[in-house]
Amino acid sequence: MRRHTLTLAAALPLVISSAALAQPASLSYPRPGVVCDSVGKTCYDSYGPSIGITSEVYGKKAANHLSKNLSQTSSRDFRLSTGQACSVAKRTCWNDGWGERNVAAGLTNQLFGSSTRPGQAQVSRDTGLCSLSRGSQRVYDGPCLLKQVSQGGQNRYEMQLQNGNTYTFQQVGGGFQTRDGFGGTWPVTFIDHGNTGIFRFSNYKLVATQENSNRNTTSNRDAAVGNALGNLLNTLFQ
Repeated sequence: MRRHTLTLAAALPLVISSAALAQPASLSYPRPGVVCDSVGKTCYDSYGPSIGITSEVYGKKAANHLSKNLSQTSSRDFRLSTGQACSVAKRTCWNDGWGERNVAAGLTNQLFGSSTRPGQAQVSRDTGLCSLSRGSQRVYDGPCLLKQVSQGGQNRYEMQLQNGNTYTFQQVGGGFQTRDGFGGTWPVTFIDHGNTGIFRFSNYKLVATQENSNRNTTSNRDAAVGNALGNLLNTLFQ
């Protein structure tokens, strides 16, 4: 089955030495969880190509180019100019591209970190489409990442927009709240429309629609995560 993914330099010859596999010259690691590719002038985090980080590193022109490319695909998986490929769903990168036989350990650890250990927070992720309005003005409409963090019986939900902004809804007692950029807290109301949830806080409205995924799961853990995400919006504020 052919993958439809963002490819920066598919025409480049794949000549990689063993030393270069750790960090090829075209790649840079600005901070943990981020990889930037100077050939395609694109930066990535654990959610895939990032418009916000790309704008910080390579400028607005590169970010606009990335935004245009992302509008033509729903996949968050990507391939670097080195020929290495990364799957956001599987949280793994491979040196042999989509052959998926030779794991790129250093690149995988840089983007996704090590596996969760017992007692640590459990994290579930999925893709979606989000629309954010402030009053009557639409300020964002496009792809987003949905994230659920569960630890100690408490849940936190995050919606990361492709413009780099993230909105976090933290469970506090029997309800949820969100914080603004100045440290203030706001109560959140929620309207459930099946796979679509409407979140209202202050004078903002965030509409998040979970994408229906037909990815194959590779383990019982993946299946459990998929089932949990399938009900994420339905159970978020119950």
